[in-house]
Amino acid sequence: MKYQNKKQVKSLFDRYLSGTCTPEERQLVDNFLDSYQDDSREWDNPNFKLDHDNRIWQKINEQIFNEPKSKTIALSIKPWLRYAAIFIGVAVALFAYFRMEDRSKDILEIQSDMVVLQTNKGKNNLNENTTEHITDKAGKRIASVEKGVLKYNQDNSYKELIFNEIDVPLGRTFKLVLSDGTVVHLNAGTNLRYPVNFIPESKRVVFLSGEAYFEVTKNEANPFVVLADEMEVTVLGTHFNVSSYLGSKQHTVLVEGSVSIDNLDADPSAQRAIVIKPGQKAIMVPEGLNVNEVDVEDYIGWIRNLLIFNDELFPEIIEKIERKYNVEIENNFPELDTARFNGKFGNESIISLMNTFKESANFDYQIKDRRIIINKKQ
Repeated sequence: MKYQNKKQVKSLFDRYLSGTCTPEERQLVDNFLDSYQDDSREWDNPNFKLDHDNRIWQKINEQIFNEPKSKTIALSIKPWLRYAAIFIGVAVALFAYFRMEDRSKDILEIQSDMVVLQTNKGKNNLNENTTEHITDKAGKRIASVEKGVLKYNQDNSYKELIFNEIDVPLGRTFKLVLSDGTVVHLNAGTNLRYPVNFIPESKRVVFLSGEAYFEVTKNEANPFVVLADEMEVTVLGTHFNVSSYLGSKQHTVLVEGSVSIDNLDADPSAQRAIVIKPGQKAIMVPEGLNVNEVDVEDYIGWIRNLLIFNDELFPEIIEKIERKYNVEIENNFPELDTARFNGKFGNESIISLMNTFKESANFDYQIKDRRIIINKKQ
């Protein structure tokens, strides 16, 4: 099945909306639309109506297939570009999604280093595709890697803390299970330092640089503490995401339970530790902490290999793309710095993703080695 131009894609989409496409075609479109939902989430709504389908298609049709002459006007005076990754991105990426001619040209292979584990025995490059046992310098087995997960053994004989450290490179994510059963999902470009075993009747403290999602085993006698630069997150048992990348705003998003957060670098006169509720995000600011209501899915989608942007500035989107695909992006189109996008991407190649943004925001780009250079369209 080949869809080689926009006219054919539009015909397929029209048949989908009118209910006349084949079951195979409908499944292809359903799979694609799963990755491009608007803010109202109506693609997932079981009461999704045909007239609403047609209104959405009309927007796409007006902005892509009719190609108005004014489309090269600066981003700042085109309000609809704020949502370009939804309305324009659907049609443009649908074309790329179904196009079958020479797909090899649309692939920029992700290259990344191995996940590295540092123990008191030395460094280990973790092979995620095989089962292996991790031992300390005394030859004692402390953990094992199986099915891509590093899991530590619980051993209450430890009387002092012995730390291990794991580095997850760009282009990868990794899952770790600590000795107390706490599950930690580590995002690309992340370092975590943690004890091989926690000491009974003491705090369970780990040190984070980067981003991680924690599913903490409840233990009221031993609070779990994440130290991420100057941010301290204390919990008993809960699910939460901590982001502490160098150069980015540090924040914590709570999914369930409750956490106490402290800005250790705040002005002494500012309010210190605060408790946030599920669905809230605490952001580090010089005055202490700001708390906002958020959609937690926007912050934990990376666990499922998703890139989700919700009214997000393009420079912030660039950082996420660089981490996921292990590429460097140089933006020479200043108008994009204030543009905001909504979108959801899954297993798309970096080329498909960039082509969607290219058509949405009207820029050109070129690839040199692993650098993507964005320029204003001439």
